[in-house]
Amino acid sequence: MAVTVPTIVFHGDRDATVHPDNGGRVVAAATQGAPDRSEQGSAGEGRRWTRHLHAAEGGRPEVEHWVVHGAGHAWSGGLRAGSYTDPSGPDATGEMLRFFFEQGRGATH
Repeated sequence: MAVTVPTIVFHGDRDATVHPDNGGRVVAAATQGAPDRSEQGSAGEGRRWTRHLHAAEGGRPEVEHWVVHGAGHAWSGGLRAGSYTDPSGPDATGEMLRFFFEQGRGATH
């Protein structure tokens, strides 16, 4: 049985520093095909996003790829006072915490 490393990627589709294809390549390396489903929404001050979910056996997503529409090279949902942050959302920190807590994997030592 193949082991999938839980992976979550956030990338702005207008990032001129790191090409958005890099996020897609990370996801392609972590999965064996097309996403099981995609969702669209908006967050914060209205920044739109698309989230592609790749599920493991049993249906729980083990890979999420967030494409933040209109975002450049910045931390999504970060504080306005920070460097390279985009307060328009979605909240990448909160979503990453949610994602990893949902994995339910115990310590391996």
